[in-house]
Amino acid sequence: MPKRLIITCVDNDAFNGTYSSNPFHFKHNNLNFLGVYVDGNPISSKPLEPDYSNGQSIRAFNSLLVGSGKLASNKGIYINRDEFIQGYTLYAFDLTPDLCDGSHLNLVNQGNLRIELKFASALEKTISVLVYAEFQNMIEITNSRNVLCDFSI
Repeated sequence: MPKRLIITCVDNDAFNGTYSSNPFHFKHNNLNFLGVYVDGNPISSKPLEPDYSNGQSIRAFNSLLVGSGKLASNKGIYINRDEFIQGYTLYAFDLTPDLCDGSHLNLVNQGNLRIELKFASALEKTISVLVYAEFQNMIEITNSRNVLCDFSI
């Protein structure tokens, strides 16, 4: 199970390499429902339901701050609310049990992950949904310079 998810949408032609399109323009596409579920339980107590046509997207923007671990720190993400709506729409979710983006390891968790997206209107173009998942891993270098990798954590 990943410890962090970042979800965004990009135009399919931009994702596949059309030179006239920007692959880093992450539009909201009038998304009005985003639910992330682990073993059937919703993350962050209830799904996100932004209403971009009325400018109600503060919970979605807050999910980026909380999910990236930058909300209570003295570090920024360099994206403001206006930029979030205009092409930097990223949704982040912290899936750790203690919601702590620390250097400690959590217990290994296995299960089912489900992502639901709904849009207020039909999509004008085909889009690709990008999901960045961050997992816990351990790389150890011994005194004899052997590198041991454990990706099962």
